[in-house]
Amino acid sequence: MDVSKYSQAVIDTIKEAHKIAIKNENLEVTELHIMYCILKNSDNEVIRAITNMGIVVKSLTDDIKNAISKLKSPKGVTNLYVSRTYQKVLIVSQEIARGMYDSLVSQKHIFLAILKEDYTQGAQIAQRYNLNYEILEKEFDKINSENIARGITDETLKELSKYGRNLTKEAIDGKLDPIIGRDEETKGVIRILSRRIKNNPVLIGEAGVGKTAIVEGLVQRIVKQDVPDILKDKIVFALDMTSLIAGAKYRGDFEDRLKKLLEIIKDSNGKIIMFIDELHNIIGAGNTSGTMDTSNILKPMLARGEILVVGATTLDEYKKYIEKDGALERRFQKILVEEPTQEDTISILRGIKSKYERHHKVQITDLAIIDAVKLSKRYLSSRKLPDIAIDIIDEASSLVRMYTDERPLELEDLNRKILQLETEKVLLKREVDEVSKHRLAELEKTIEQEKNILLEKEDAYIKERQRQEEISNLQTDLELLTLQIEDAKEKHSFDKLGDLMKLKEETDNNLKEVKSITPYYPLRIQVTQKEVKEIVAKLAGMPEKNLETDELALISNLKENLKYEFIGSENMIDRIVDAYIRSRGDLVEKNRPIGAYLLAGSSGVGKSYIAKLLANYIYDGEKSLVALDMSEFTDKSSITKLIGAPPGYIGFETGGAFTETIRTRPYSVILFDNIDMAQLEVTAIISQIIKNGKINDSKGRNIDFKNTVIICTVNINSDKNKYLDLLKTKLQFSFLSSFDEIFFIDKFDKKSIKKVAKLSLQKLSQELSTNQINLVWNEEVEDELITYFDYENMGAIAISNAIEQYILTPISMKNLQGKLKKFSTVRLVLDEENNIILQD
Repeated sequence: MDVSKYSQAVIDTIKEAHKIAIKNENLEVTELHIMYCILKNSDNEVIRAITNMGIVVKSLTDDIKNAISKLKSPKGVTNLYVSRTYQKVLIVSQEIARGMYDSLVSQKHIFLAILKEDYTQGAQIAQRYNLNYEILEKEFDKINSENIARGITDETLKELSKYGRNLTKEAIDGKLDPIIGRDEETKGVIRILSRRIKNNPVLIGEAGVGKTAIVEGLVQRIVKQDVPDILKDKIVFALDMTSLIAGAKYRGDFEDRLKKLLEIIKDSNGKIIMFIDELHNIIGAGNTSGTMDTSNILKPMLARGEILVVGATTLDEYKKYIEKDGALERRFQKILVEEPTQEDTISILRGIKSKYERHHKVQITDLAIIDAVKLSKRYLSSRKLPDIAIDIIDEASSLVRMYTDERPLELEDLNRKILQLETEKVLLKREVDEVSKHRLAELEKTIEQEKNILLEKEDAYIKERQRQEEISNLQTDLELLTLQIEDAKEKHSFDKLGDLMKLKEETDNNLKEVKSITPYYPLRIQVTQKEVKEIVAKLAGMPEKNLETDELALISNLKENLKYEFIGSENMIDRIVDAYIRSRGDLVEKNRPIGAYLLAGSSGVGKSYIAKLLANYIYDGEKSLVALDMSEFTDKSSITKLIGAPPGYIGFETGGAFTETIRTRPYSVILFDNIDMAQLEVTAIISQIIKNGKINDSKGRNIDFKNTVIICTVNINSDKNKYLDLLKTKLQFSFLSSFDEIFFIDKFDKKSIKKVAKLSLQKLSQELSTNQINLVWNEEVEDELITYFDYENMGAIAISNAIEQYILTPISMKNLQGKLKKFSTVRLVLDEENNIILQD
């Protein structure tokens, strides 16, 4: 067999035929195997022709499959042979291809060759459906004539397929997702395409709002003939610029390809509409020294109305590239595409969920769809609906499918248990005493019981997998039949419609019957809110517990936890938590961070510590804390650390260290420590972030701060009555007015510092307990500890220093000397001179 004479589709079909023969343990590969492989695919020229003739492809395929199952399958034969009929079909197909002036043998030539040998079993099965060589050949001629009448031949379509996708063909084959809503935008595209001049629409909208989906919706309406007469016979072709450019080595190669492609579209007399996604890419595409780019080649043809083009791009790219070229901009009519509402997105997901269910072989619950939309809008606001919600459902479905494909944990545990028992059995066989013999007899019974349980559960697991597979196959058949019924209605093929309706009813009943069977094994096949929350948490870079925890419980615990760990300033904690409550409530749109606070006070009172606590309790621990020491931002050039270097400067490509961190971790607590030391331009940027909740980095990207909490600190040695006057001397009034609240944290009094000492000792005790060391002390130790340093001026740092020097250091020395064992108890006591010492 000379493979150079056959198309890739035929080569793949022949390989698949051999696999089918091996799977069925057949002695030889016959024409039946080839027929089955051609017909079982969802799309090819043979299926389209047979369907047009009113034949139910599924029935024909099932009959051929039954015939294959009855072929000889002798035991012990290891070689696979090819039948004489199979060999003759390949030879005859070449003759048919030459007769049709085709350069390669395609699937239609192979199928015609099988029917031409009318003595074969495959041809005889086809004759039951009134299908023979002459009838099918006429149908192929008819299809080809219709295409030629429209100015579109098979050769034209083959040439176009090199550089893009035939969206019309994909719509006919049911490969495009159903489009829900977007009627106004679709009507806008139809209206512009129907104009006499300037009839090239361009869809403009943010990435992910569904611009490409609108074009796919238009294609589906053309297929259903739900468009004005002027558009009913159009074919929509999606251009792939990368395929057009790929391999164009020499100057002029790209131009030749593009001009040839545009000539094909021009010669179709307006029957082909070219769709260019990312329209801005045509500016400069293919441009090398001495050559023209795509846009300059397109402009004259667009101006003369020789080709129809639909474009799609974002507003930023349109302004950056298309608007600058006035001649190109005039050729296109703008249609703005807004982000759909949450309600519309839920409807869209409900409409396409069956596609994802069949692909992943899972069941997507309605609550999962609602959560995917609401949580994506809330926690992933930088991306647009419906794209982000669809991505979440897709990934959550993939996650569930991964769990389903894995061997259940229960079966793995049973397997390990049997292995352990078998190991024990081998060891007991070496013993000769009566007790061991008795234990061995009991063990053998246990092993037998466990093996029976494992076999029973494995059998149930396999049966349930097969049941789910059958459900998936029946659902696919049902969708295919639905498409064929719609096609039959449009063509008024009432005889065919009756057969299809009957077959659909049978398939639907079979599906209901299989679904009604009680599951054999509890497989995890449902996509629920849990999986959606897991994916959202991962994409948002925040802990899953924040999505799963009850809102009220989280907030009430937040106040309690913060007040327990932060001694004093309870009013400040209440106000910060109240702001967090408002942000979680989602009742009012707020274009600011969750909260922006300026904390003033002397060193050691806990200004930075509150930021660490917030990161721990509302986000994902200290990795969610972005801390900047503003003493490093004292000159104008330090702005580059925040938003990045301007274009043309070193470091532009890497962006700003600060904005890049927030872009990848939008759920963060931001600490600007010692804000009074920052340069004026730096505080102006921070003020803009607080007021607008966003900022553009040096690359022009919009960085969102709406899910952050911003804490700025200032060291002021003053009392509560005078701190505001001092702040005004350190910071500009416009900057001070941008904060939600300004708090002054008082110095610790004796009562407060004692609470700090107790809390610090408790934390030390928790850390030591991880090394199995128990630390105990009494109240006298706490009283003595606060006298070791000047806490009035040093604050909580005094307690930290005292614990490290007088408690942790002696304990560490004792451990190094080997005097501390696991589960030891270390007692802190006072000696006669009131010094803190360790007592065993």
